[in-house]
Amino acid sequence: MADELSRMQNPFVIGERLYLRPLEPAQDNHLYSTWLNDADVRRWFSIYPTSDARAKERIENLYKTFGHIIFGVALKSDNSLIGLVGLKDINTLNQSAEFYIILDRSAWGKGYGTEGTKMMLRYGFLELNLNRIQTQDMEENIGGWRADEKAGFKHEGTMRQVIFRFGKYHDVRVYSLLRSEFLEKYEQEDAQ
Repeated sequence: MADELSRMQNPFVIGERLYLRPLEPAQDNHLYSTWLNDADVRRWFSIYPTSDARAKERIENLYKTFGHIIFGVALKSDNSLIGLVGLKDINTLNQSAEFYIILDRSAWGKGYGTEGTKMMLRYGFLELNLNRIQTQDMEENIGGWRADEKAGFKHEGTMRQVIFRFGKYHDVRVYSLLRSEFLEKYEQEDAQ
């Protein structure tokens, strides 16, 4: 275990195949901007172009406050960064936050999203002491909301015509997971 730890770059949360680490602005800015500019990712997340310089600046600013926590998702096998996972709009008074995950398309369909999600939820509920974590998916992002449901998120409702993209308004599905639900789901899985 000690040898494995020494090979990882600043591991913060360690899972079976992945670990979460702080992003390094000068090192990770290109991947960050590449993912946010990818057409398949952009259609669900961001419509604004991101340059390497802007990505570096955004990463630097993310660690200045505690309202937004973002980690790089790295493979334990070779330390390659394959995505981002985070909690934004962290509200310490109400113990809530909004979850998101973005993976490089080469990592899709391999279970990395599920593992990274579980790790971030565990961090949010058990270390940040959150009670509620929510996530939102455009109605057409079937893969996104199915992944949320697989992680244990419950569909709360749909906000109608809340996002304007591609010449029309889109509905957004809202999901949430409570700490008690997380503990019940993952304690059962860990016991098996």
